[in-house]
Amino acid sequence: MKSRRDFLQRITASAFTLPILTSSYAAQRPAVPQDRILRVAIMGLGGYGTRVAESMKDCKRAKLTGVISGTPAKIKDWQQKYSIPEKNCYNYENFDAIKNNPDIDAVYVITPNALHKDQAIRVAKAGKHVICEKPMALNAAEGQQMVNACKQAN
Repeated sequence: MKSRRDFLQRITASAFTLPILTSSYAAQRPAVPQDRILRVAIMGLGGYGTRVAESMKDCKRAKLTGVISGTPAKIKDWQQKYSIPEKNCYNYENFDAIKNNPDIDAVYVITPNALHKDQAIRVAKAGKHVICEKPMALNAAEGQQMVNACKQAN
């Protein structure tokens, strides 16, 4: 680009093109039923997990339906506070059993960053969608392993 004017012209053209491309893409996507609610288990019941859970109370398209924690007392507290049934509560050793739980569609991983890769891969192998707090991984190679595991699990 030769000048600021050239830059502004290009960025303006992009701004006009984006809505066209976006609407074209949206038309190609399959419609998601409006009554579909994403049922989420939160892994990691610390401060940020609590903020996410509180925010989910007001969500219309997502609902907190399960928890995963290494602290039994936190699990009990969350069960009472968010009306989570016992069958939707897991610890870090047994959460692979989430595979057989139809009440949970996705797991939101909100644990220390160094744990994300292994936990996300286990969630994917259990057949559940993975939502991972940022940073997703400690480096690009770990991130790619996580993406590959999710793709492999479909």
